[in-house]
Amino acid sequence: MKDVLVKAKAKMGKLPSDNLYNNLIHESNLDRKIEILKKEYNFLHQAKSKKDVEESFFNNFYEELKSLDFFLQGIESEFFKAYFDIYEIYLIQRIIQSIVNDTLEKNILSLSKDPFSKNIRVKLGMSLKDFVYSLKESKYYRTLLPFINEKMDKDSLIFLSSNALMKFYYRDLLKIAKKFNAKQRVLIENFIGELINLSNFEMVFRLKKFFNLNDNEIFNYLIEGGKGYNGDRLKALSNLSIDEFLDKLSSSKYGDIFDDIGYSHVRIKKMRMKIFNDEIVKQRSDILSLISAMRIIRINYGNLISLLEVDESFTLSERYELVIER
Repeated sequence: MKDVLVKAKAKMGKLPSDNLYNNLIHESNLDRKIEILKKEYNFLHQAKSKKDVEESFFNNFYEELKSLDFFLQGIESEFFKAYFDIYEIYLIQRIIQSIVNDTLEKNILSLSKDPFSKNIRVKLGMSLKDFVYSLKESKYYRTLLPFINEKMDKDSLIFLSSNALMKFYYRDLLKIAKKFNAKQRVLIENFIGELINLSNFEMVFRLKKFFNLNDNEIFNYLIEGGKGYNGDRLKALSNLSIDEFLDKLSSSKYGDIFDDIGYSHVRIKKMRMKIFNDEIVKQRSDILSLISAMRIIRINYGNLISLLEVDESFTLSERYELVIER
């Protein structure tokens, strides 16, 4: 395990430099930004568009994950795979959205090119039922089976199936965590619990701010297993008004997440980055340090993609705000 961690930290040595970030932040022309990136990353040599760059970064990340998992065994490999199955879930969510919105033909090329699509079959003309049945041998089948209900409206089906998959994802991770020894189990449960908290806070805010739901409905969309938030505390959280909810968060370490609604998603990403950085610095768990190293790499790749999207309409401060610093 130590050797794998050394390999991961070596990969972190290739993270974007401050100079690269500054060059991209101060450049507004997309073609010139792509040329800047191509000089830094050999795997971008054929990239001509933002989409090409995004796909190349993601494919490279996928290969990096596979190269590390090759050296893992037993429970560490199982947990590592399950953690990064989040990208498989994202793909399933995109496929469901494409089927429900009748955009599968438009999106099928990008969906089929996704490196996590190797175990997922998608083809033109698929109905939602066809797609769910194609997952019969996968661990997602039972989670998605209830959504083969044609009477459900499109928005509800997309939202509810997505929510169900995320609940399954975290339950699966916490289930695997129980297989570790007592010390590692506590560390892993706390790590996952902090990530669950951030997801729950974001969900509560969005549902209370933008949807007309009663408190019981909001509670049903939350994920149990958050650090310091059992079922009763989650229930109490869902019963608060939005002002009470924000006031409660303001006196906690999560206090500034929603200070600026337009950048709340960025601040949540920064909180996640802090969790990953803490694991790298403290080195209490090899598997969590390994996962954190790869998440930091992925977040930095995401930074670069975000900076490709900025143009003259963004101020310098807005551009810097998009960068999730390590």
